Amino acid sequence: MRKGDKDYQRLIHIIKYCEKLKAVGKSMNGEYDNFIAKEHYEKIDVSSFYIGQIGELAHGLTDTFKNAHTDIPWKQIVDMRNTLVHRYGTRDTRIIWDVIVNDIPRLLNQCQTILMPLNPDIMGEIKAELQEETNIRL
Repeated sequence: MRKGDKDYQRLIHIIKYCEKLKAVGKSMNGEYDNFIAKEHYEKIDVSSFYIGQIGELAHGLTDTFKNAHTDIPWKQIVDMRNTLVHRYGTRDTRIIWDVIVNDIPRLLNQCQTILMPLNPDIMGEIKAELQEETNIRL
């Protein structure tokens, strides 16, 4: 993989969605009960969307790239996207929360590890972009 190619760009977007999901978890003080509180219903919708986008991006990664990084559960990531998208309005908030607090930090770390040798300042660039577009302090 080279800086700027399709897989590189998709990984950047995956990292951005991971950072946004981390911000959701942080805004809920790491508490599931806060996440499912009626006044935070939009956080569940947003989180579902972000997880779905990660799955869509993972689906678009080349087979060569996925085969080189078998430590990342690409199939399960895509399957989660398909489950969220095709359940037509039903969702298991406990699973979504589990993905946010357990799976996303691991995926974020793995994607960072892949990109860092190609661009040592990639996280600084991504965080600056996210802060500019969303006002999220990471």
